[in-house]
Amino acid sequence: MTDIRKTYVDGPDGQIHVRVADGSASAASEGGARPPLVCFHMSPYSGDYYRPFQQAVARDRLVLCPDTPGYGGSDAPKTPQGMAGYAAAMIAVLDAFALGRVDLLGFHTGTFIAVELAVTVPARVRRLVLPGIPYVDAARRADVKAAYAAPRPYFDDGSYLAGRWKKGLAARGRQSDARFLAQFAESLRAGAEGINRGFQAVFDYDADDRLPRVTQPVLVPVPDEQLADNSRKAAALIPGASLAEWPDLSGDLFEADAAAVAARVRDFLDA
Repeated sequence: MTDIRKTYVDGPDGQIHVRVADGSASAASEGGARPPLVCFHMSPYSGDYYRPFQQAVARDRLVLCPDTPGYGGSDAPKTPQGMAGYAAAMIAVLDAFALGRVDLLGFHTGTFIAVELAVTVPARVRRLVLPGIPYVDAARRADVKAAYAAPRPYFDDGSYLAGRWKKGLAARGRQSDARFLAQFAESLRAGAEGINRGFQAVFDYDADDRLPRVTQPVLVPVPDEQLADNSRKAAALIPGASLAEWPDLSGDLFEADAAAVAARVRDFLDA
């Protein structure tokens, strides 16, 4: 397994926390360096969400897993950021590591950060892997956004946190107790109001306009998870996207099936 180290880089709105696993030396010794892979996490977690997958896929390349501003160890922006703001922060990460063309992977919120980077700085993005795309058509987007508008009632409703805990336990799949506890704690770091910022950015995003602008090769895997149908609809909007049904994998794919997912992602990126 490739070791993970942690570092900070300066972004437009403060420091950005990044987890780094670098197996590129091994790849170079075998005769060929591969483009770095940058992974964007779902809300309200952090780059640590990818830890098992990051270690597995970093066997032969540099893999960065930054925390979205306001989540994990990254500073919160002074005002809520949309996808354009998140993309600007991630461009700062690419610049700090002096990276040219990279491959991108996102999950849930992270898919739209990847898409915005691909559209904004297309010369710097080679390929994308986008499982779990939170696509909602324009007619329904405002209603879904409204559901995430109110601060979470951590202090006003004594049963709220217990309810989140129980719901998480029921949906955790094959995640170990230690990892579930760590990820649950990570999901609280953004605070009662900040926790919603990633969701607000998702449902403010004009995906109907941005998805058709993606010009790079795109793989849209569809595991058996809550955004499967959303992903299929989104894939239809991306020119030339490759849709891959993964019914044998579920929502815990980056945790319990990290090695299998790394192998499938590597097949696409190295084709």
